[in-house]
Amino acid sequence: MNRSLLLCLLTALVLRLAFVIVGFPVLAERWQLREDGDGYGSIARTIREGGYTDIVRGPVYPVVVAAAGSPVAVKLLQAVLDSMTCLLVYRLAGQRLWAAWLYALYPFAIWRVAFVNKEIVLAFLLTGYALAQVRARSAMAGAWLGLVNLCKPSLLLWPVVLLIRWPRRTWLTVLTTVAVVAPWTIRNGVVTGGEFLPVATEQGGVTTFIGNYQPTLGLWEGPGKREWLAAVRAIEEEQAGRSAVQLDRVFYRAAWEQVRNNPVKAAELAARKCFRFWFRSAARREQWASAVIQSGYLVLLGVGLWRRWPWDWETGVLVGLIGYVMVIHALSYADLRFSLPVMPLVCALAACGDTQRAHPHMGKPPRGSSD
Repeated sequence: MNRSLLLCLLTALVLRLAFVIVGFPVLAERWQLREDGDGYGSIARTIREGGYTDIVRGPVYPVVVAAAGSPVAVKLLQAVLDSMTCLLVYRLAGQRLWAAWLYALYPFAIWRVAFVNKEIVLAFLLTGYALAQVRARSAMAGAWLGLVNLCKPSLLLWPVVLLIRWPRRTWLTVLTTVAVVAPWTIRNGVVTGGEFLPVATEQGGVTTFIGNYQPTLGLWEGPGKREWLAAVRAIEEEQAGRSAVQLDRVFYRAAWEQVRNNPVKAAELAARKCFRFWFRSAARREQWASAVIQSGYLVLLGVGLWRRWPWDWETGVLVGLIGYVMVIHALSYADLRFSLPVMPLVCALAACGDTQRAHPHMGKPPRGSSD
């Protein structure tokens, strides 16, 4: 490992550790932050106690939290893992150091390390999958993609995209993904008494309903929160007695009713959610700073993609992944937090705007290359 790359990785680690140890405690008190808003600590406790029957969350992140043992240990582990994501970005970008630095200094990655949320682990797994996929290591890519889905099942339909768009290159990836996920699907059938649940509900139904609830413009926070809370309670009371899996599907159907009753408004909400995916957090803190930071990274992405035109297969996969994740959240619920897993891919593609020679696994050299 060269010294410049080592300096980048050490800088990434120091920044993340500094925020975990010093920055987050100060801001948590000032802004009333919850470090474990999704309740992973309680799920991890059931794992350690041998009573793990949860079907709400995918198993990868709860196992990480259980293995770490405490919130502080989880954060320290995430700091190390996110620094290693910089290394994956470096390799994904054809050994362009600039790409690693872009992610090492990315403020929202540094911020998210201090929370007990799956985004940091998901970013690492998704970048590992992307690297294996563009290097045509199909079986390894399938294993990575299986872990991605066991962390967050929002990419369960990505194998369908692969088979439609690149069938000859990706069939082994898809088969391996299915093989990795299938044991957990069988486990869910046992736990739920025979219901089909590929990975976990992730409360996707209710989240999609809230994200498509037109009276409140799909917003989680704000003056309309009481309204969507009342709508959710009304559905839960009406569907009392249904299982968690069945209730999840009821909320998906209720969301579809919102879309079907007013498709024009639904299209408007989808466009708004595309914007929120990149620029707005639910809490809406420091909105101008968020807009400036994200705009800078997206401008660099645009330059990188322009320099790589016409796109090769590898670039198409990365662009497809970014677009897929954005569209999934535009159809359900979108927040700046959910763009973090694709930001390593953004950094890798953004670095393609430089004039260095491209790595052979990232296609032809960008325009302006001296080679």
